[in-house]
Amino acid sequence: MQNTGLKKFKLGRVAVGVVLAAAMQVVAQTQNPAPTQQKALDGVRMTLEADRQIIGVADHLRLTLSVEAPTEITVTLPEVVNTLGPFRVQSQTPTGPVPGTPQTQQWKQEYLLEADAAGELMIPALTISFRRQDAAEDAASQQLSTDPLTIKVVSVLPDDADVAAPKDIAPPVALPQRGLPPWVWIIAAGLAGLGAVMLISWCYRRRHRSGIAPAPPQPAHVLALQALQRLEEQNLIGQQQIDAFYVQLSAILRRYIEWRFRLRAPEQTTEEFLAAALISDGLTTHRDALRAFLQHCDLVKFARHEPTSDDMQRTFDSAKTFVNQTADDQVMVSADAVGAEA
Repeated sequence: MQNTGLKKFKLGRVAVGVVLAAAMQVVAQTQNPAPTQQKALDGVRMTLEADRQIIGVADHLRLTLSVEAPTEITVTLPEVVNTLGPFRVQSQTPTGPVPGTPQTQQWKQEYLLEADAAGELMIPALTISFRRQDAAEDAASQQLSTDPLTIKVVSVLPDDADVAAPKDIAPPVALPQRGLPPWVWIIAAGLAGLGAVMLISWCYRRRHRSGIAPAPPQPAHVLALQALQRLEEQNLIGQQQIDAFYVQLSAILRRYIEWRFRLRAPEQTTEEFLAAALISDGLTTHRDALRAFLQHCDLVKFARHEPTSDDMQRTFDSAKTFVNQTADDQVMVSADAVGAEA
């Protein structure tokens, strides 16, 4: 009887957990609904849908334009090259015409967009052209347009944040109380120095006996690419181990930046690092890409953002591209420095 009651209690807790998870998903969809528009003219129906109303400044927005028309009508989708209003077009995928119902056919154009700034940004109207196949050659095509669509782009930083501004003066700190006599510290320092000398001597003799020469220095970008290769071989993207992937990826890039540009990136917050990057000549052309990369990693690590596998792969590719673009064979890293970082 006691075991039966315990099983019922556990089943009850599982059911409550499922209900709470479903409720949280409904709330999230209500707070960030997918905006949809529909237009129709002479049997042609057009639908415009965005996957979210609100996105982060480092996120991608998926915009889908769908058209359904009778089989005797030919549709021309809008031509978009590099930008769509204030958004940059990362990719666009056309589909169609494909059969719909026996009397209709369908076209679809999917855009992957990225914002250049935060705020309420407007996607301009998209216009399609269509005409009947049996229409006269000089007959004008008909047009059907969507309404402008407003998307809110948010940043993890406050609107009035100034990463280059000096920090406030720290409050006064109480002086420590008087500790041990000076002669105690002198003896301790002597013993520590002696121990360090003995350790160095032992390491040197051991290496000399083994006949193994110290590893030669290597270029910083080579070490970073090797670390990225090892991360890729772990297949954290395929296993959806989001936290482990972003922690290792951001650590690799920050360590490479320290070696390559002499910035103390691993010990700095994102805001402190970006402030330091503003005065680094070597990072002049890469500051915006670094800002987007680090803010995206912060969203995952601290704001519990859940990226897709495609988002994780794009972030990995952007880190690898940054290393390749900033590679310098003259910037060498010693084996001792690599061992200390490891």
